[in-house]
Order: sequence, then C-alpha cells, then structure tokens
Amino acid sequence: MIVGRDASEGLQVFMVRRGVGAVFLPDRYVFPGGRVDEADRHEAAQRLHGSAGAVEPAYAMTAARETFEEVGLLFADRPVDAGALREARRAMLAGEIAFGAVLERLGVAVDASQFVYFSRWITPKAELATRRFDARFFVARAPEDQVAEADTSEVHDGRWLRPLEALALHERGEIGLIFPTIKHLERIAPYRTVSQLLAFARAKAIVTVTPEVQPGPTFVMIPELENAW
Repeated sequence: MIVGRDASEGLQVFMVRRGVGAVFLPDRYVFPGGRVDEADRHEAAQRLHGSAGAVEPAYAMTAARETFEEVGLLFADRPVDAGALREARRAMLAGEIAFGAVLERLGVAVDASQFVYFSRWITPKAELATRRFDARFFVARAPEDQVAEADTSEVHDGRWLRPLEALALHERGEIGLIFPTIKHLERIAPYRTVSQLLAFARAKAIVTVTPEVQPGPTFVMIPELENAW
C-alpha cells in the first residue's frame, strides 16, 4: 500500500524498514504490505465496502489488514476513536484477535473506495528471484486523525519521505530499496499532491509488469513498459 500525505515540501509516502533478520527482503525499505491470507477472502465478503478498482476484493482487504498491522492506519468506513484504535492494534499484534475481530470490535468495515488499484508486478522466473511474488499495489491518502507508526516487530523505522528523497537516500547508500520499490517511487515522483496521484491512478491503465533479468544479475524494466504501466 502506497500511503501518501500532503506536506509543505510536496507529496510524501510512508515507508518502513524490514528487520535485518527477516527471511524476505531483510533491511530493505518497503511500502506496507504482505500476502493474501484465506481469512482475507472471507472478510472481504463480510466487511469490505466500496471498490478499489478492477481487482479481486481479497487483495484490497489484504492491503488494509497489512497496513493496519504494520503501520497502524485503518481505512475504515467511519471515524474511529484513537484510543480504541490503538488498543485494537495492540491486541492484534499480540495475537489476541484477528483483523476481522478488530473490525467487529470497532464496529466498522474497510472502505476500499479510499484507495485505488495502481499496478500489478510479477517476479520473473530466474535464479535471481529466490522468492516470487504476484503483487498488487494500491495508492491511498492517509486517514485523517490517525498516526502512522511502524509495529517494531516485522518492520521498523517508519518514515514519511518524498519519493525523490527516498531515491536519493538509496543512491547514497543510506537506505536499501528493491527494484519494484524504486520504479514505483520514480513513477509517483512527478505528483506534488495526493489528489494528483489519485487522479493519475484512476485514469491510467493497469499493465502487468514482469521485469527482465540481465547479467549482473539485476532486474531491468522492459523498455516499452517504462512509461506504460
């Protein structure tokens, strides 16, 4: 989930650093997210309102669940008391309740209309890809009156960064980024506000991206897709 907010210096997105001991992408800065659980499909049928676009509802529910778990932002269909939100997240992180129970406790549903389906990326079949993914990315405006904060177990060091700022930090070796994250930051960098980014996301086509692998080894974008996805 690419969560954005408006700042005086322009659009910022919230990024988190995965733990150094993580099996997947250790010590890399990423957008909040994760894999679809079977429970997400059930909850999408029960507690998902609105639509994020032409994408299976379970992916939208996963994006909402992972964003709440990792950074504490809940895309609910009505305002939620800050204290109740913090306590529900604490209980979820402690393993006391699942995300569906969080929604039930708070008396809310996930409002998928708050985010927009942005892209689909598939890892190429190659030795470089020790783990493959078929990922859907969404963009959204950070909910008002909620504070983004990394959960400190799976992810750390949550930061609001301008896309070009994140890319510059990576170039200087101060943070680690992977190829899909770099390309998404480059893609959204021209937009100064969340409204501009959301308008672009709603208007553009969804073109599935499977990067190429070149000697190095390294991922590269297929040239004809560079500005088409």
